[in-house]
Amino acid sequence: MSKKTYIRKKQGVKEQVSRVFLLIALIVIAGIFGVISPRFLMLNNIMSLLATSSIIGVLALGNMILMSAGEMSFSIGAQCTVIGAVFGRFLASETSNNVVLGVILGIAASAALGLFLAFFTVKIGVPTFVCTLAVATVIDGFTQLLNDGTTLYSKFWPAGFRLMQVKAGGLVPMAAILFFALAIITHMVYERTRFGRHLYAIGSNPTAANNTGIPVMKMRVWAFVISSVFFGMAGMLAASYNNSVSLTMGSELMLPAIAATMLSATFLQIGKYNVPGTVLAAILMIVIQNGVISAGYPTYVKDIVQGILLTVAVAAIAIIKEDGLPSVKLDS
Repeated sequence: MSKKTYIRKKQGVKEQVSRVFLLIALIVIAGIFGVISPRFLMLNNIMSLLATSSIIGVLALGNMILMSAGEMSFSIGAQCTVIGAVFGRFLASETSNNVVLGVILGIAASAALGLFLAFFTVKIGVPTFVCTLAVATVIDGFTQLLNDGTTLYSKFWPAGFRLMQVKAGGLVPMAAILFFALAIITHMVYERTRFGRHLYAIGSNPTAANNTGIPVMKMRVWAFVISSVFFGMAGMLAASYNNSVSLTMGSELMLPAIAATMLSATFLQIGKYNVPGTVLAAILMIVIQNGVISAGYPTYVKDIVQGILLTVAVAAIAIIKEDGLPSVKLDS
């Protein structure tokens, strides 16, 4: 066997292992927590994990859309919280009990936020890093206004408000069903439509994409709008599942959601943000969080484990894939 053939085989094995690293990590970590705390792998707890991970998952799907297009927002947590507050405040009155109308209002408000961000970052050219941080601060202020400076809860919320707590067939949470439905739709769009291919193209090489006739600015505007709708849906899902809207709801979810997006690029399609990887990573984030609590460890252990996992995974991409992850634009 020649030296070149040996090197190629060695690299091939390393790449194949790396392609399923995320799945291996999920199985191993879940198994460890299952040994430490036997209740961890009970069916009811698994369903609870899926429901909780759905909130981070929907947020991460929206973030994936934005990062695939070469953009990154630091307002995703703030958007999630404020739309949850809009949804909750609208239904907090005795006369406002139409949940469908509340969802439509939340989606419309999310799209408006996306257009607002796109106008300043894509059209005017304000650095994305500065713009999204500034907007997040403003949004946090509006959330406090809507919540009266505290956790939002109302006894007038209709039964439909808590739909995400319902279990289909008495087992599968509606929150998880919504998450997987959105994941399937997003995956189909990315893998089977021109729109999805164009998003990947402008994130990988905007200059080349523009030279091939792809409307880069228009696609980035769409990325901001669609991702904002996902952030809003995550907020409404969280409000429904938790039956409340806390002021820190979104900020607590932001970093795990960004981490889930980054980890997705280590699964199957190395260096490419993808839906199956995002779903697995979102579940993994919650498995770590729930497992640490179940095992009785301090909560900071969760941050350590998640941080190490993310560092190792992204390092694997840098070693295996020369061009690494798609570029993310933080400035104009």
